[in-house]
Amino acid sequence: MTLIDSHLHLWDPRILHYDWLSDVPALNHPHLPEDLAAEGTAPNAAIVVQADCVADQALAEVNWINGLAKHSPFQIAGIVAWAPLENGTAAIPLLRQLRTLPRVVGIRRSLQNEPDALFYDTHYRAGLLAAAQEGFVLDLCVRAHQLPAVHHLLSWLFAHQPNARVVLDHMGKPGIINNAWQEWQDAFAQLAEFPSLCCKISGLPTEADWQTWDDEQLAPWIHHAINSFGPHRCLFGGDWPVVNLAGGYSRWKQCVEKAIANLHASDKHAVMGGNARNIYLSDSGGE
Repeated sequence: MTLIDSHLHLWDPRILHYDWLSDVPALNHPHLPEDLAAEGTAPNAAIVVQADCVADQALAEVNWINGLAKHSPFQIAGIVAWAPLENGTAAIPLLRQLRTLPRVVGIRRSLQNEPDALFYDTHYRAGLLAAAQEGFVLDLCVRAHQLPAVHHLLSWLFAHQPNARVVLDHMGKPGIINNAWQEWQDAFAQLAEFPSLCCKISGLPTEADWQTWDDEQLAPWIHHAINSFGPHRCLFGGDWPVVNLAGGYSRWKQCVEKAIANLHASDKHAVMGGNARNIYLSDSGGE
């Protein structure tokens, strides 16, 4: 099986600046392709997602990742870059510049730590629409309590751009540690009704207790994602190196493989790689 990881991060604080890393000392050092390969479980290919370096280094981050791709032990197949979508149409020049760079296939402006008002902001919506119109896949990183606002946002987006391609990161970050199932499952299932929305099965270990989570605890959440979206709109994401805070890459990958073990072989292939290829790389020649 060809493993294409739909959600992997790379960073080097010696080269680019990430304010948030000062709050997570366990991660505040370089994480490079060879470091994941050294763990023995690297994917065949990966989509590298922006890691919230300071805003004025967004282009530098893309160029740095493209430089790493030349010697990476696994294929860096695509990059989801950062753009200031809250600037509305003023973000278009940067979006078009990103479009000219190798491997850039998506845009993510994380909303997980933003007020719900941003989901309804006319400038942010104009920027999101512009990114969709430029042909980028749109990654949405949000928390479970924000899912109703996501629904309102996507209702608007798909009304204006029906063929927009959107991916929900980390299954909407359900509150697993608090067993906040009800808050998440209904809003999550409602989002699945958008046929152009896909979902990353990623990030769950760090939403659970980092030390005590096990496969049986996470399986119902994964099954709900598969049942809601269907196996051809779900993508495996390792969320390395963040996942190292809660058990590591190999353990999480094995958890997902166990949870989907009863799927048809073609559906397992789709979740573990085929969907990432179709969603992110169909227009890029697989670069």
